[in-house]
Amino acid sequence: MQSKILNLFKVKVLSEVCKTNSYKTAAKNLFITPSAVSKIIKSLEADWNLQLVQSTGNSIKVTAQAEQLAGLAANILQENDEFASQLSLLNGRNGSGILKIGSGGSHSKLIMNRLLSSFLNLLPQLEYEVVTNNSAEILRAVDSGELDCGIVSGLIPKHVNKQLIYQDNISLYAFNKHPLVGGTVSLSGINFPICLREKGSSTRFYVEQFLSEKAINLPNSRQTGKNDELIDHLCKTQHALQFLSDFYYLNSHWSKEYVNIQCDDLPIPIPIYFITRKNFPFAKLKKHIKSISFQDEILAS
Repeated sequence: MQSKILNLFKVKVLSEVCKTNSYKTAAKNLFITPSAVSKIIKSLEADWNLQLVQSTGNSIKVTAQAEQLAGLAANILQENDEFASQLSLLNGRNGSGILKIGSGGSHSKLIMNRLLSSFLNLLPQLEYEVVTNNSAEILRAVDSGELDCGIVSGLIPKHVNKQLIYQDNISLYAFNKHPLVGGTVSLSGINFPICLREKGSSTRFYVEQFLSEKAINLPNSRQTGKNDELIDHLCKTQHALQFLSDFYYLNSHWSKEYVNIQCDDLPIPIPIYFITRKNFPFAKLKKHIKSISFQDEILAS
């Protein structure tokens, strides 16, 4: 039988499916859609003439053949990483053919899988690694060359190559039983606690910059960081409010029980950028970002 070169991304998909026994969880870990995972598994089954996954009602179960291949798949992926690292040391370049992309901020994480699907439609053989953190850390990693590119919001230094993807807004949200629901308020007149996210968060940065420019003081603010459970508790027991980007709100669990509070001072504009490091090697992707209509292709999907 003639040997074939393995598609490492498909091997990575198989590895995740074997780890999780779930198309949905594997898709979430790889920032692609469950249908894409299913198609890749089916293509591997056709290529290898093996059954890798069995459907059991609304769930799946990997076969014994898949489990046997899972250990080999993990070894292949590890060897590939070691090969790429050694190659990087030998040729003096940062990275290999794997796109290293970072996602900063909750709103940008939501669109990452859609962006990667768009990339894969353009370059089906593309391999990638995704790092998630706040926007400040992703910006630092791209600027230092640790990452190839990233989706971030916040203030971008002039020397960093950036492309505006879309314009979001930050608004004020509260639990649907809050006393302010249905009325109109001003930030300076709110006596309820207001939750603030962690330092380095783009939402926190834009809120603090806005408050400073407008000379608005929030005497009753709570430092809640990334702790959604604490925020939810404060909002439900102490009538606290929170700042969220509108796109994130509409696509998150907050939209089920929380509502927008009408505020004379808001919304706060927050731009979302695609940034790239110096000597970004994926010129075709960079050109693609500049040419696509992001609102139509990504946000509307």
